[in-house]
Amino acid sequence: MSAFLLSALLFSGSAYASVTCQPIYGGGETCVSRGDIDIEKKVKHPDSPKGEAEKFVDNLSISESKYHAGDQVVFKLTVTNTGDATLSTVEVKDILPTYVTFVSGPGKFDANTKTLTYTLKDLKSKESRTETLVVKVVAESDLLIDNGSVCTVNQSFATSDGMSDQDNALFCIEKKVLVTKGGLPVKPAVKAAQTPPTGPEMWALIGLIPAGLSGILLRRRSMKIRGGER
Repeated sequence: MSAFLLSALLFSGSAYASVTCQPIYGGGETCVSRGDIDIEKKVKHPDSPKGEAEKFVDNLSISESKYHAGDQVVFKLTVTNTGDATLSTVEVKDILPTYVTFVSGPGKFDANTKTLTYTLKDLKSKESRTETLVVKVVAESDLLIDNGSVCTVNQSFATSDGMSDQDNALFCIEKKVLVTKGGLPVKPAVKAAQTPPTGPEMWALIGLIPAGLSGILLRRRSMKIRGGER
């Protein structure tokens, strides 16, 4: 490879995109190439008031306020064209994490992959567009944690003409644990494996009870008479 071609490739690569890595809760990191497109994701704070004063943050750590079963979680996804040319098409994908279900959002939602997909057309230079995604925390019985809290990550991706960007939003869910007066956790009642029969067959069995009792009494009387004869 010639020195001119090598320098051209290095120059074009460095000018086209840079690599950005973002840590993921639980360990590891995700690295993506950043070019002329940027996606920013924020999650609504659980204690945020309604209306114009709503508070959205990048992440909610384990030490901050948490969501609970049945709560709605709201996200803001902002895509920005950071380049100098209009992007004709930008595809955005959002992958829902565990313990939440889809409520509303732009585009189409695939329930099998838990992925929301929508498209932005003709995103001009330096233009930003924001969409809202709403999910709901599953019921208490579906939170498969013994007690305490669990944190999960909602991932979003934006791609256009070979360029891509990603952003994550971390939030935590707290499971309410019922306790007795003594402070012990209340566990759900164990369900019977089979319900005792109550149909016509049961009435037939009940009908045999008097006959069985009569047999026992006759047997005892017979033994008493025999004992007296002896």
